[in-house]
Amino acid sequence: MGAQRPILTITVNPALDLSTHVARLAPQIKLRCGPPRLDAGGGGVNVSRVVQELGGDSTAFVALGGATGAQLQAMLAAQGLHIQAFPVPGETRTSFTVMEDETARHYRFVLPGPPQQPAMAAAMMTAILGVMPADAFVVISGSLLPGLPTGFYADLAIAARVRGATVMLDSHGQELRAALAGRPGILRLNHIEAAELLGAALHGDAAASCRLLLDRDVADMVLVAQGSDGTAIGTHQGVHWVHPPKVEVNSSVGAGDSFVGAFVLALARGADRLEACRLGTAAAASAVLAEGTGLCERLATEAMYAATTVEALPSLATDVEAG
Repeated sequence: MGAQRPILTITVNPALDLSTHVARLAPQIKLRCGPPRLDAGGGGVNVSRVVQELGGDSTAFVALGGATGAQLQAMLAAQGLHIQAFPVPGETRTSFTVMEDETARHYRFVLPGPPQQPAMAAAMMTAILGVMPADAFVVISGSLLPGLPTGFYADLAIAARVRGATVMLDSHGQELRAALAGRPGILRLNHIEAAELLGAALHGDAAASCRLLLDRDVADMVLVAQGSDGTAIGTHQGVHWVHPPKVEVNSSVGAGDSFVGAFVLALARGADRLEACRLGTAAAASAVLAEGTGLCERLATEAMYAATTVEALPSLATDVEAG
């Protein structure tokens, strides 16, 4: 195995993830929960945890505040992750995931995080650039802290690209829309987020979304996930579909971050985009076997890699008109 390029993950709004389960959700009564599980969470944090699980190295830049932030930092240190903690005022958020045993559905309750003054953005940007290797893969993942400018991710993507880094963006909503102004090298989103972004009646068609986003030149590479059907991955040279093995889904909570961690690690080790997408797809399939907010597992990911398949899609003119 050759040398690995550096990986830097960015998590400006991490969370202490608490997950549990109940027999059935019902209003206005006490719901007796199962034993709680605590995990250090947030998009970039999870990506770094996946990179470590799969035998790679990364640096996780994490904005942390209050007692919850200190607890999260201690958890990451105990796991052996290389972290760059950035102190912020307020209390790092907690998120809650409740699994309903009767239906196997999960319910996610996500708090906003501690509000910041807009001036915090400049200090945070300086700190991130100070730990960013020139040839790094930089993963920008998750939401912004309230109060930070919506263009923060776009500014970060531009600054990283100027330094020679490759930026992978995995965000959503307003943050995603604003970040595209920075034109990340790699964009990853799911088919629902893609349809919302494009304003198009795509009916969950990840391949069509991928083509439309490439037509808009939002990134050099676009990946659109469609759950258990797999991921459409495209560049201006063509679009492919990577299919996962069939597995029983216990929880889909950690699948996206598992995909990103495995995908970027494969690229950092020199794999081509389709090999990387196969590893990401295998990691996502491994993650859905886990309970609650669990991520992928190394041996399961390696075993499932062989069961992934790649389909080259025909080069078609875009047949969906954006709204």
